[in-house]
Amino acid sequence: MDHTEATGEGVTLTPAEQGVRADIVRRDTTHLFVHNDGFAAAVHERIRRGAFVLMDRNVRDAWPELSLPPGRHLLIDVGEKSKALGHAEDLIGQLHALGVHRSQPLAAVGGGTTTDLIALVAALYFRGVPLELMPTTLLGMIDAGIGGKCGVNHPEQKNLIGTFYQPSAVHIHLDALRTLPREDLTSALGEAVKIAVADDREGLFARLQRGTSVLDDPAELRSIVLACVATKLRLLGPNLFERDLARVLNLGHTVAHPLEDITKFRIPHGTAVAIGVAVASHISWQRGRLPHEDLHRILALLRALGLPTMDDGFAVDELIGKVDRLRLQRGGASLHYVLPTGIGTTEFTDTVEADELRRAVAGLTDHRGIPR
Repeated sequence: MDHTEATGEGVTLTPAEQGVRADIVRRDTTHLFVHNDGFAAAVHERIRRGAFVLMDRNVRDAWPELSLPPGRHLLIDVGEKSKALGHAEDLIGQLHALGVHRSQPLAAVGGGTTTDLIALVAALYFRGVPLELMPTTLLGMIDAGIGGKCGVNHPEQKNLIGTFYQPSAVHIHLDALRTLPREDLTSALGEAVKIAVADDREGLFARLQRGTSVLDDPAELRSIVLACVATKLRLLGPNLFERDLARVLNLGHTVAHPLEDITKFRIPHGTAVAIGVAVASHISWQRGRLPHEDLHRILALLRALGLPTMDDGFAVDELIGKVDRLRLQRGGASLHYVLPTGIGTTEFTDTVEADELRRAVAGLTDHRGIPR
């Protein structure tokens, strides 16, 4: 039995005019685990099993009980500014100097910027080494660590440099959240709202209407994390590698990423997504596509979760310019802007006019643009 028969992956050749066609299949499997506790023990287990740990220095400082053997780990300083190609290259050099071999798994322990960065390192080092993710932030657990996207920032745009690389496992331990500031947890709920508005088959919208109290209920929080993970993976479905650039999960992101860029990441990602969802909802309402009752439900949910619907510390014209430049990322012709048409339903539009964005920003800033 050859490798292709054993794994279901490989190359199949078909004669074609003036040559051959090669159909290439790659098969990856990711195991996702969600636990209420056991974070420190799970890190030690990764080491016992031979993984090389790359950990956010802040996580190490917050968990003094972690035992990290010399030569088997690196502590890294992370954040959007250090999520850069030069940092990835430097880490690859350190891994090589420490003798990390091609079959040795890398275990990325930290938030979304950590998993983004280390997943790219794993994809590039020896053209790909095994990878396990241990997200330690709520944003990492419900979004950044799920789906296989990885990358780093460029001065021109967030996540401009990246690829797809699937981890062999994602280990989610909710007790890792206990050391995080409350505002980090609240911000992450912006991504949960995005998922609930985009697709509510898991009943996520109603669960989130309990407000920030869900963060203090381990059973409820676990159910929300599981719902976010399941819904995101289902929405990715056959379009995991983004062959189709119209993606429901981009809801809120057409404004969120530019907003992060122009505020130099003063606005954290989850909060920016919350604002982006509010803007998309307002534009859809302007067009008569979203009933005003649903607009109010979405805005009320964001406020119940302690999330803003707008920020007044940026230039609207700069936002409009950055949004327009996203056409390059989305194929050159269409923005593929996601607009909610109800709780759990969406549609795409090719173009959003500058005046629509201005009205949304103005209306969400003073609320007078949203009649009761």
